[in-house]
Amino acid sequence: MTTNIYDGDAKCMATDSRWSIEYGSWLFYLDDTGYEKIERCNGVALMFAGRGKKIQEYKDWIRSKPEDASNMPDVKGMSVCMVDEASGAVEFAKHQDIEAGNVRCAGSGARWAFNCWSDNKCAKTAVNTAMSRDFFSGGPVKYIDFANPATNLVSYAAQNQLTIETITKNILQRGIAMKIHAIPPGTPNLPFAKVDAAVAAQVDSGSASAANDDERAARAAVEQLVAAGKLGATAPCDGMHNDWSEDDKADFQRALGKMFRWK
Repeated sequence: MTTNIYDGDAKCMATDSRWSIEYGSWLFYLDDTGYEKIERCNGVALMFAGRGKKIQEYKDWIRSKPEDASNMPDVKGMSVCMVDEASGAVEFAKHQDIEAGNVRCAGSGARWAFNCWSDNKCAKTAVNTAMSRDFFSGGPVKYIDFANPATNLVSYAAQNQLTIETITKNILQRGIAMKIHAIPPGTPNLPFAKVDAAVAAQVDSGSASAANDDERAARAAVEQLVAAGKLGATAPCDGMHNDWSEDDKADFQRALGKMFRWK
């Protein structure tokens, strides 16, 4: 799915960089697209996971510098963790998979990330460990170290040129295909190995052709679903399926109001 972690003790926020589309037994994905899971605004960092279209709605809305909550998008479809960059305090967090002390984790890599963090106390190492175990997580680790400060997020100007629709299109055109349900749980997330020419010559061409046909059929089906608005690039987490209570929505609105300095 994805791996997000915020370590409030070290004041470090880190995520993987994979965006993906799941269809049946297939996963199509791209890493390091430049479309970050962290948005920064007025000294606050918001770490998202969930449906790409929902995250895009919030990025667009935040960047519009709203003067009140009148056009605030609906919240279902994502998890969010808001951190004050100066103090490192968590201003708001909802639908995280793990909340333990000053640590927040979201995504299918959350358990592996938290277990690693428990041993090493390093958010970036924790994401790397999760990526080695979870095929929904991958790519370079993106982070903000508020204590130093330091970050490797792409610039705001570069991020502003990207949309989730572009990422979805790129996944369809050149995304890597992985048949995830054929891979045993816990198998390291490694790129497809190159096959030696002598070995490849021994591969049954009929089986290889059938596998290629299977992938092409899956890609075609995904393209149709994307065109119909039923699929898109996602950083999946359990929380994207959850409903938000009215209290949750009110708390989020208050945190956003503080960030935007609404009167």
